[in-house]
Amino acid sequence: MKILKEEKYDLLNRKQVEIEIDHIRLKTPSKEEALKHVSELLKVNPELIKVKFIHTKYGGDNSKIIANIYNNVESLKAIEEFRKKKKTKKEKKAPAKKE
Repeated sequence: MKILKEEKYDLLNRKQVEIEIDHIRLKTPSKEEALKHVSELLKVNPELIKVKFIHTKYGGDNSKIIANIYNNVESLKAIEEFRKKKKTKKEKKAPAKKE
């Protein structure tokens, strides 16, 4: 594993990292496995990490992981958790009767 790129975003209280991980003759790692690898490599609490993408070239033995690492849990929740409005079902009107 090696860090390819690291960018710091002070306004969002996070940094974004690109990490290359080798998985020779194994399947592409899941987001949970990638989260564990990033956490161990950077020595950061897994609750502060959000894995965005895992890119693997077809038939490749290595993947590129893009993850956001936040300074605190409040920043992570404010940015990563979306609040969607619940959809309300519209009632259909009964067809008008002909007299």
